[in-house]
Amino acid sequence: MAAIERYLERGGRAIGHDFVNLDCMERGGGEARGWAAEMDELRAVYGNGEPYRGRPAITYRHYVVSPDPADKVDLERLRELALSWAERHFGEYQVTIVYHDDNEHAIPHAHVVVGNTNVETGRRLHVPDPKGLNRDLQRMARERGLGYLADEHAVFDRRAKGGEARTTQREYKGRAERRIERKGGYSWVADIRQRARTARALAHDEASYRSVLGALGVELSLNSPNARRRDFLYALSDHPARRVGGEKLGRCYGKQALEWEWGYPTALKCDAIDKRIEGAVLVRDLDELGELARLMEALRDPRIASIADIDWQIGLLERDLEAAEDAQGKATIADKLGRFGDAHKFAVGHGMLPARRPRPVSNHEPRHDSGSWHDHHSGSHGDSPLAPTLGQPRQGRLVPLKQKRGHRLRVPMPHHAVPEPERW
Repeated sequence: MAAIERYLERGGRAIGHDFVNLDCMERGGGEARGWAAEMDELRAVYGNGEPYRGRPAITYRHYVVSPDPADKVDLERLRELALSWAERHFGEYQVTIVYHDDNEHAIPHAHVVVGNTNVETGRRLHVPDPKGLNRDLQRMARERGLGYLADEHAVFDRRAKGGEARTTQREYKGRAERRIERKGGYSWVADIRQRARTARALAHDEASYRSVLGALGVELSLNSPNARRRDFLYALSDHPARRVGGEKLGRCYGKQALEWEWGYPTALKCDAIDKRIEGAVLVRDLDELGELARLMEALRDPRIASIADIDWQIGLLERDLEAAEDAQGKATIADKLGRFGDAHKFAVGHGMLPARRPRPVSNHEPRHDSGSWHDHHSGSHGDSPLAPTLGQPRQGRLVPLKQKRGHRLRVPMPHHAVPEPERW
């Protein structure tokens, strides 16, 4: 396993580590050496590096938790999710989680390496339902305010089965729409999506969604009950023939995604803003609805649960604004900064959020349910004869971070080498 350790630790690129049932500690400079040797030692004690039924031993499993850039998950939230998932499914095995941010947009992601030997029984690791691991990771992500994580590239699939979303993109643009956009022309599909985006930011259930859409000149209906997947249909009030399915606008405009979103608990107290929305709908004040939507998009950000969270985001944006080099990047960041600044004033003035996020209840006891995602197991054959001291599994241990970054996720297939693992 030395090869996978060298790959993950080379160049000091790790920005944090977590360990389960390992004595390894993070060194200065962010590196943590020796965890692979510990896994080799335990595997050698039980002979789990030997071929099994004529096939080379799978000495470890390698999973990658890769957040969606649109969610902008920070390192602390990623660590909590990755460690919770690893302890739930591999609490009786040796686990190393190495965090990197060495991709194009410096988005933190987690490499989860699981040794193949149970520290209590000595039995080999067996994963009977890899897709179940992925499903559980998706569920845990949703519980934390993160959206659906796909195991394929986000494209629109006309042949999707009844229970599957036709696209995994938040906002999907078809070929014709992209062509019109390049030419600078008018796309009625893009027009409907923009109005639906405003309504989505302001609505908290289907009734309010229909109400705001109506004020914006969009009619909402359901597709045929014989369709393979029930979905909303959006149409311009003055051009009823111009209709488009919700998931053709993007995943977040589909019926199932919206119903899940409306049912998700939130810390926001929206009584005051709901009255303003109702007044704007009655008089069809589109400017007021647009401004309220701009504020609510910031306040409904999954990273925001308190006033302190808004302050944190403003601080990150100020830092990014200083580091931005091109004019377009500066303008985009400045717009986000202004939106969060206005949202801060609005939330404080209307008492919409608590000053600080409630402290979460932590439970690190190992759990063993069905689980989720993308599995890379590789066979390393350099077993060490040294025997470690065996005992009860130790709880996951948080190691001080090398640094923090600001920025949603994905899953693991067997291999016997150490190339860059696939991502979801």
